Amino acid sequence: MVSARNRLVLVASALACAVASAGVATHGYGAVARELATPRQLSDSAYAGSAACKHCHPDHSASFARTFHRTMTREAREDTVVGAFDAHASLDYFGVRAHMTRGAAGEFLMSFSADGGARVWRARVERTVGSHRYQQYLARDGDVYFRLPVAWDIAERRFIHMNGAFLTPDPEPASPGASIAREDYDRHVTRWNDNCVFCHNVHPNPGLDERSGQFRTQVAELGIACEACHGPAGEHVARNASPLRRYALQIGDQADPSIRNPARMSGERSAEVCGRCHGQRLTSDIARFMREGDPFVPGNPLGALSKPLWRDTTQNGEAGLFAARFWNDGTARLTAYEFQGYLQSLCRSDATFSCESCHAMHRGDPRGQIHPERTGDAACTQCHTQLSAAPARAAHTHHDPAGPGARCTACHMPDVVYGLVSVHLSHRIEVPDPARQARDGRPDACTLCHVDKTRAWAAQAHARDVVVGEGAHQQRFSRTQRHESRQIDRVGARGAIGAGSGHAARMGACDVDAQPDRARATAPSPEHVNDVSRRVRSALAAPPRSRGWRWRRPCCGAMQARFVRCETAQPCPPTAASGSAR
Repeated sequence: MVSARNRLVLVASALACAVASAGVATHGYGAVARELATPRQLSDSAYAGSAACKHCHPDHSASFARTFHRTMTREAREDTVVGAFDAHASLDYFGVRAHMTRGAAGEFLMSFSADGGARVWRARVERTVGSHRYQQYLARDGDVYFRLPVAWDIAERRFIHMNGAFLTPDPEPASPGASIAREDYDRHVTRWNDNCVFCHNVHPNPGLDERSGQFRTQVAELGIACEACHGPAGEHVARNASPLRRYALQIGDQADPSIRNPARMSGERSAEVCGRCHGQRLTSDIARFMREGDPFVPGNPLGALSKPLWRDTTQNGEAGLFAARFWNDGTARLTAYEFQGYLQSLCRSDATFSCESCHAMHRGDPRGQIHPERTGDAACTQCHTQLSAAPARAAHTHHDPAGPGARCTACHMPDVVYGLVSVHLSHRIEVPDPARQARDGRPDACTLCHVDKTRAWAAQAHARDVVVGEGAHQQRFSRTQRHESRQIDRVGARGAIGAGSGHAARMGACDVDAQPDRARATAPSPEHVNDVSRRVRSALAAPPRSRGWRWRRPCCGAMQARFVRCETAQPCPPTAASGSAR
């Protein structure tokens, strides 16, 4: 039996322990609260990898696993290669036959034969890029990975030559019955280390040794994973090993300063997270990017490191290098310029407007990743509530509210962008103006649908039916805002980015050299562009230069890496970066 005195001692001891524990917990929670209230930069934080996120974020990990971001870049394995590599797979292209086969150990191989077998070359597939529209294949030569000239079209389940994915003239053999030249066949063979690596992986670093010209390329993770959008998570993982810290975050509403969440950023900062890859850029310090990698961390100003590429951007004082990637009014005509469209959009008058206003990275169909509650017109009517009802849409659009002509994107984000063997809607949200677009030589929204009508008809119908800024069911944008949107067309002219800088070069897919003279010579007329747009819903882009597979240190004092032809030595072309319709 425990005496009354002993029971009293036990109760007193228990109370003392409880008070002491409460004091420790209070002190510990106070320290956690102070730490959570302390902002910090993550530039020097370590990367943890997406596998480290799964334990605490199983739902987000599962939704991420369904996306095409996750499968963007992978090592070539049985479960990652989607192309039909077998003994019967071949592709004939202007006298060159490609065979896609498996080796004795199961490896994926490509071999190429030209001139009846007089010229033969081979490559082993080491990595894959893409898993949505088509899958590209990378081979390796020492420290260099390079894109092979044959890809797999996923929708059509067939191999295609990469030249066919670009809107450029087909090559011609030197004589009838001969195979095309190797440089024409390899036109879009591109080095991965300082091109594709920047947008298709987490924390890319080409690791270029300026003296030797060798690459020691590293990435934190192949593909586009958690830390591409949320920043390096090493500190985040370490600090949240504390259950007290996790509890404090659960009961509080403050952001965790050890990680970045685009949903908590301003519209501009959130859009920059996407714009890092979905908007071709220029930097004035290419040497640093090649040597140390892209230092951008989500949440930091993207403009502090690089600037968006525009139609009238110059490089080394040379104008016109990038003009063919845009329509004459500054609207992008190629994919990978969605961020530029965002910057030109009138919707940016709302400071909260961002890519996440329409898209959801962890919700919806992976094909487009549109927020499930914002499909169709709902993405627009979440703000333009006065147009939610059918009668209002009919009055606003002058079309059947249930038909395709009344869809918001049909008029305000028309299909005038080409890339990835397809046509895409523009990410420049604008007020349609057929007369102005005819003057600018750009397809207009009206005749993209009314293919039996002329541009003059579209301009007259628009002038008759659309009264901007008047009436309860009309545009929310005033005439002043509309004028401001036209000034945005000339945004690239306000201090040409990269002008006079000997080291300015574009980040992203720098896979072709510029040929401004040829681009101007082949630029389509307004009539031809309108006809092509109406009939095939696509556009023309600048023809690329031919490329081979062998790397050498660039001459002309340029820090840009480039290929030269294997067959013969030749002088370096003018220092310039140029893109292509992909």
